[in-house]
Amino acid sequence: MADLVERSQREDVAILQIAHPPVNALTGPVRLALAAALDAAIADPAVAKIVIAGRGQMFCGGMDLTEIEGKDAGLPLAGLAARIEDSPKPVIAALHGLVLAGGAEIALAAHHRVAHAEARLAFPEIQLGLVPRGGATQRLPRLVGAGPALELLLSGRPVSFSDPRLRGVADRIVDGDLPRAALVLASELGDTPQPRATAAMTQGFRDPMAYQAAIAKARSETRAGPDPAAEEIIACVEAAQLLPFEAGIAREGDAFAELAASDRSRALRHLYNAERRVGRLTPEERAQPAEIDRVAVLGGGPLATQLVVALLERNIGVNWGTRDPGMLRDGMGEVTRLMRAAKERLRLDEATLTQRLDKLDLGESRAMAQGVDIALIAARGQGAIELPDGVPRVKVFPDAVDGLGIRFGAPLSTSPLAEILTGPAAGPGDVARAAALLRRMGKRFLRASSTGPSVGGRIMAALHRAADALVDMGEDPFDIDAAVRDWGWPRPPFELRDVRGLAEFAGAERGDGARNWSAALVQSGRTGRNCGRGFYLHGTSGPRPDAAVTALIDDHRPRADPPRDAEKLRVLLLAALANEGARMLQEGMVARPEAIDVALVLGQAFPRALGGPMQAADTAGLFRLKQALDAVDYPDRAFWTPDPLWADLVKNGRRFADLNG
Repeated sequence: MADLVERSQREDVAILQIAHPPVNALTGPVRLALAAALDAAIADPAVAKIVIAGRGQMFCGGMDLTEIEGKDAGLPLAGLAARIEDSPKPVIAALHGLVLAGGAEIALAAHHRVAHAEARLAFPEIQLGLVPRGGATQRLPRLVGAGPALELLLSGRPVSFSDPRLRGVADRIVDGDLPRAALVLASELGDTPQPRATAAMTQGFRDPMAYQAAIAKARSETRAGPDPAAEEIIACVEAAQLLPFEAGIAREGDAFAELAASDRSRALRHLYNAERRVGRLTPEERAQPAEIDRVAVLGGGPLATQLVVALLERNIGVNWGTRDPGMLRDGMGEVTRLMRAAKERLRLDEATLTQRLDKLDLGESRAMAQGVDIALIAARGQGAIELPDGVPRVKVFPDAVDGLGIRFGAPLSTSPLAEILTGPAAGPGDVARAAALLRRMGKRFLRASSTGPSVGGRIMAALHRAADALVDMGEDPFDIDAAVRDWGWPRPPFELRDVRGLAEFAGAERGDGARNWSAALVQSGRTGRNCGRGFYLHGTSGPRPDAAVTALIDDHRPRADPPRDAEKLRVLLLAALANEGARMLQEGMVARPEAIDVALVLGQAFPRALGGPMQAADTAGLFRLKQALDAVDYPDRAFWTPDPLWADLVKNGRRFADLNG
């Protein structure tokens, strides 16, 4: 345990350095080690002052999420912060890199703070549906007031210590030698220094009216998008002004415990872990060389153009090749236009924009396939182009995949997710190069064993198949969309079809006795938003339900059961999504349910607070959803019959989450 915190001494200053790579997370053992080192320094008569620092690239970041489930919690974070603050000898926090979560809270508990100019402070707990648990809601407003404190606590985003909102948090901000600056501050405290407890500070309370106004403002803004964690953070910051410090700390602890047990926080924590696991490579793949300096994009058209722009935005060299020089000339004009349009978003000056565009070479496909690290096949007709040895050929347009494919989200430049599809001929070096490319492009990625279909594509196809089936059963498409919107999903199936054009969905497979309602509308001349009429009427005021569509549907569907309420509609849609996910797991397309969750949340805007369809199914109850599937009286039994995995999980009292490993 001692190795987790290293102690050294300079004159009368004990230096306690957290040494728990890679991010110095304050796990239970680290907290115990830091508390023991602190106690030893306090008891040492040769020590007058104490510096807490972090080894490596950051002071301290992150938290151990397993502890939230009650495993190996050790000394509570609030208890460690209290021991630091109650130290009879001054404690100085020397802050560099990221100062996150628990690290930020022990920094606030220290009596003095010296920050490097590039250090950044953040409280990311709200992104996990939580409040801080080490006193941040009580100490931060004492230093900076309610307004700045709430901005930091409610956003979760890192902020530089030089930000005006953090004025007074750091005693000093230095560009140079941080350890030396901490020792200089320690020497300036004198021979008999007195600790300065943050709990006793009141500068943040000097303007009570402004404090309450900030609370009221935050509450009014939170009502527009209810978030239990945000509501609790506001209440805790309000309590900092109204209650004694110890009572405020207790209020924060109670809020943390209640939120940690909530379905919302469990879902958000599940996603946090899943997003970091789904793209892991095997040891063999990690051992492959995977530098990406230059990429070939072979083929023309909109997808190729978007790919070129996305690569140039990330300062990656591009060889763009087609068999039609005229297509390249037109494409170059569009690339230049799109890069200029993205100039402000990317914060590029004119010289940098020109430098990025200069990284693009144009030519015939065979010539452009040379001197690259990976080749992206963006259109048909490019598959026979010969590539240099060792250069992976990656198919990025929708088509059968024998070797390697990548499916990007839309819009390509800003979508955070891509899927790596590994066909039977994909090798470890191919996967390693594809992963390296996606990292350079700033994309999260997941793995799927597939000869063409993507994870997100299959689940979304299931959504549309289920939605059409519900219409066959008597439901109104506008009621289905409303139920999905109320779920928090901004892409309800029928409105989404209108946006993308009904022709894209008109050929989708439907089972026995099922109708493709997109095809029916296309046959009646309604093709979507592009013509002003699809399932909805489209005008300047946005999409409006059209009674003519309901009438058209009623004329064609064979039967009409009594309509279900919104909750029953959501249960059936969720059951259909999870059932498709179960089939994908059984087929081996994905190794874990969490990959499906990441695909839907990052790729299809499924509500993050639900954690993805597989996590949401666990929350709703697998027995309940299986019963709903069993009760569906509809001819398309191949789609609605529960996959055998349901019965196995229910029988053994397990959930989809238990398959994540």
